[in-house]
Amino acid sequence: MALSSVSTLLERFGDAVWRADALAEAASADGGVLPSGHALLDAQLPGGGWPLGALSEVLQAPGDAAEWRLLLPALSTLKRSVVLVGAPHLPFGPALAAQGLDLRRLVQVQAGTVAQRLWAAEQALRCSEVAALLVWLAQVRSEHLRRLHLAAQAHRCLLCVFRPASAQGESSPAVLRLLLGAAAGPPTASSPDDDLAVQILKRRGPPLAEVLQLPARPVALSAVLALSAVPLASAAGWVEPPRSAVSAPQLLTGDTPTPWLEPAYALDRLVAAA
Repeated sequence: MALSSVSTLLERFGDAVWRADALAEAASADGGVLPSGHALLDAQLPGGGWPLGALSEVLQAPGDAAEWRLLLPALSTLKRSVVLVGAPHLPFGPALAAQGLDLRRLVQVQAGTVAQRLWAAEQALRCSEVAALLVWLAQVRSEHLRRLHLAAQAHRCLLCVFRPASAQGESSPAVLRLLLGAAAGPPTASSPDDDLAVQILKRRGPPLAEVLQLPARPVALSAVLALSAVPLASAAGWVEPPRSAVSAPQLLTGDTPTPWLEPAYALDRLVAAA
């Protein structure tokens, strides 16, 4: 077909035809997305968030365990159950609750083998009360992932599978694949050492060579930590006067020097005379 004919067809169908050099309006067939809570990441995801009713893959090096920092902002907005299958560590409930996750809706399934995890995942995907399913699969075949992907299409559920970084060369039916790691470079005040480095390996849109650096701390927590690093006097707006401007301590009239018996943190009677 001539190039002019293709251009004519594209003009005729307009937005009904997706162009591979542009981000799709949504990554999944039903068009549903869940904002990730990371503005920088949402700007690069089709539809502006995690795809619903489709498979997403997050790859990371063994032992990194950064998945909670990536997903928690999105999971904390859900009103239905969040199911974990084969999680390598027991989630720390108080920390999750402090960031808004309702622990009453958190369900953990302990499954040792790949077959058990796949079976448990399929059962969870059949439940309408499940809003998000997180599955850890170190080794899995592409056809098994496709089966999970098709099961997720039954309802608007967030399906995220965690795999080792070594699997990035394997084929996958996932509509979104991310490589997750620690941010490169020395930590700074604006870029602490727990920031996340996210590389988008696959999406419905043009390739992205840039590695996204996401703040792993909530905005409120970052503000508190930044304030705690400032000396108390500076945080309160106080300015320490030069030593020459401070008079030598003197006893107030009527005070009699006696041994001080109150705790060391009590205010002393010696003050600088005005």
